Amino acid sequence: MRTPRWLKPVLDLLLLIDFTFEGISGIALYLAPSGRIVREAGWTFLGLSKDAWESLHIYFGFAMIALIALHLAVNFGPMVCMIRNITIKRKENSLNWRALIGLTAITGLFITGAAVYVLLG
Repeated sequence: MRTPRWLKPVLDLLLLIDFTFEGISGIALYLAPSGRIVREAGWTFLGLSKDAWESLHIYFGFAMIALIALHLAVNFGPMVCMIRNITIKRKENSLNWRALIGLTAITGLFITGAAVYVLLG
């Protein structure tokens, strides 16, 4: 499948905008007081309440998941080519074992970390 020429830059721009709003809403939620102090004091950040910031953070998070999935689907071929170029020595036409073990170790660390987080909470 050939992607239109305009899709990758537009996708990157949308991811940048989404990441910016996720960061701003994350900072707002980090600075927000907890409990009923928020409602009693009428706390706002940039004119929005804590509930509004939470909603924005959730919606932009879902949008980011969708955009990342689309980004990976569009760039899957170049990603496979890059990994192939990293793991194969061209001159000798053999595997680059150091790179292959390194990529496997990093992938294993991410999977182990996710499993520990899910299992232990």
